[in-house]
Amino acid sequence: MPSQRLPRRIAIATMIGIAGVCLSQPVLADQPVVVTFQAGNPWTQEIGSVSHDDAWHDYTVAAEAGKTFQINLVSRNPNVFFKVKQQGERKTLVDTFKTGATTWSTQDAAATTYEIHVYVQPEAMQRGDVAKYALQIGQYGAQDMQPASTEVTFQDNNPWAQTVGALASDAAVHDFTVAIAAGKTMQVNLLTQNNNVHFKVEDQASHAELVDSAKTGASTWSGPITTAGTYVVRVYTDPAAVPPGTEAKFALQIGQYASEAPAPAVAGSVAVPSTAASVAEPAASGTH
Repeated sequence: MPSQRLPRRIAIATMIGIAGVCLSQPVLADQPVVVTFQAGNPWTQEIGSVSHDDAWHDYTVAAEAGKTFQINLVSRNPNVFFKVKQQGERKTLVDTFKTGATTWSTQDAAATTYEIHVYVQPEAMQRGDVAKYALQIGQYGAQDMQPASTEVTFQDNNPWAQTVGALASDAAVHDFTVAIAAGKTMQVNLLTQNNNVHFKVEDQASHAELVDSAKTGASTWSGPITTAGTYVVRVYTDPAAVPPGTEAKFALQIGQYASEAPAPAVAGSVAVPSTAASVAEPAASGTH
């Protein structure tokens, strides 16, 4: 009788031992990336990739109260999607597989933490194929949307000043202020490879508009200044004309002179960089 029970005891002991080994193994999980923002920048970006065998990545981001929270997903693969929900909640706020959109935004009345799930359906990917993406996350209030402002000054014996800059979908306006002496002629030249970039000039004190290049179609303007004052040169574009992840770069030349316009001293050295997308095809994964 004992000889009949022994194999059963051995079998039970063996099963318990195997179970114990299985339970002792660590559970592998894709830990979410905690998204952070640099000081003074309402936008941040995460670069990643998904494939048949690595089909999703999760991110968490703390959103501030009273701000607009926005997500843009940039990828050349139309099968990459994202879902969003509040941390601790089961309800999905958006699933771009269902909406077909590549961007989503919401107004946050109270501070919260969002969970973002970037994914691809494995059956939509061939084994060995990799879909790269850039996840752009922004949170901004009214104060974050004010245009940047740069003071332009002239060096001694140089009637021209030049500055370079770039516009983006989330920063589509840049203001430049310049003091012009009475009796001078003011001239503005805008150099850019993007036909959607324009400039306006207005008197800062009276807000009177002197010119809008979107209306004139010209990239240069000049006019007499009868009273000394400060003028605002606003370089701007339509945000929709600058896809997320790209920049519209420009060089702005401002001159003040007494009679006939001298040639800009820096005209021959102006090199307006290309407006090619900076993240349309990310090269690395897991950096920001």
